[in-house]
Amino acid sequence: MNTTEVQTITNACAATSASYFRVDFAWSDVQYNGSNSWNWNNIDRIVNASIPNNLDIIAIVDYFPPWANIESDTTFWFDFVYQAGLRYIPQGVTVWEMWNEPNLTNFFPNPDVEKYVNKILKPGSNAIRKAALELNTPVVVLTGGLAPAATDGTNIAQLDFVKGIYDNGGKNYFDGLGQHPYCWPLDPSIPNDYNWFLKTEELYTEMQANGDGNKKIWGTEMGWPTHTAGQNFVTELEQASYLKKAYDIWNSWDWTGPLIWYAYNDAGNDPANPEHHFGLVDNNFIAKPAMDSFAIVTSLCEDNVATDLDILVESCGIHLYPNPVTDIVTIDGLTHAYTIKILDSNGVVYRDYSNSNHQISIDIQALPTGLYFIQIQREGFHQISHEKILKQ
Repeated sequence: MNTTEVQTITNACAATSASYFRVDFAWSDVQYNGSNSWNWNNIDRIVNASIPNNLDIIAIVDYFPPWANIESDTTFWFDFVYQAGLRYIPQGVTVWEMWNEPNLTNFFPNPDVEKYVNKILKPGSNAIRKAALELNTPVVVLTGGLAPAATDGTNIAQLDFVKGIYDNGGKNYFDGLGQHPYCWPLDPSIPNDYNWFLKTEELYTEMQANGDGNKKIWGTEMGWPTHTAGQNFVTELEQASYLKKAYDIWNSWDWTGPLIWYAYNDAGNDPANPEHHFGLVDNNFIAKPAMDSFAIVTSLCEDNVATDLDILVESCGIHLYPNPVTDIVTIDGLTHAYTIKILDSNGVVYRDYSNSNHQISIDIQALPTGLYFIQIQREGFHQISHEKILKQ
């Protein structure tokens, strides 16, 4: 993606009130040409677009460049992760995931838990913690998110992989366990031998058995595809329903951390390819019903800001009306200086205002009909609200 496309996607994700933005910090990209080459351009674009949008990045450090593999000297991997930490921790990147789906051969050639622990997890964790210590900034280290699979000589089952992490001495090298609790096309609330969402409890039981019950399981990917041909698809209405059920269950467990929806937008339009249809919006950025479910979920999330100066809109009496609206929308109850932006469902900013008055009225007659987000942010502080309006 070019810079404009990156900015559009991050704006759109921020407009949903999502807290996290998970993205590859690919070793294969940064050092493609050798151990002495460094090209941070692609990651820089993503960080520069995400941080100002108050999206907390989950950095997935992963993937071998052409000149390296799992047998390479770990000094090279350590150096990459360490340099990434020095560069991006000061910019606010403090959650670091050690690889993506290392239990699948698609992402980790010939998966091997012992090699993952000793060649990736341990040196990677040591590297990012070394950078964090030097920068006097705490970080969270996650194991690579594990995908549903069977141990079959090609892939490794999630539970077997977690047991392997402990058997190979990985316990002290992570702060949270990465999990991808996909169970499509199943309803996440109904027990089934293939309901890997509910089987997340088995992973936590293993953590408890190894004295790690105080750590959280982070769901760093989860979703349902809405392709319309082939097998194992769900309807758009089922996607919306399952999303809400999944978050309700996940948040009822007291041993889970964040749960990250995959993905914001469809990746293509092949009706038979499930990988093209996980989005909250389709390939043309038209919202699916799941967008409304996601909005309900994010409205119930705790605010990430920990200071008493950053006040939630609901607690300081800010009101937005009328909604739906045809011409003039009014925002009332503003007690400080705010910046106010109107974004469409693609994250494109249509209007941008600074306001220090108690009330502001905005003429939106010229906007096309559809769903919009009003972003309200107190100047100098973290983002505090995204409100949806329907332009008729």
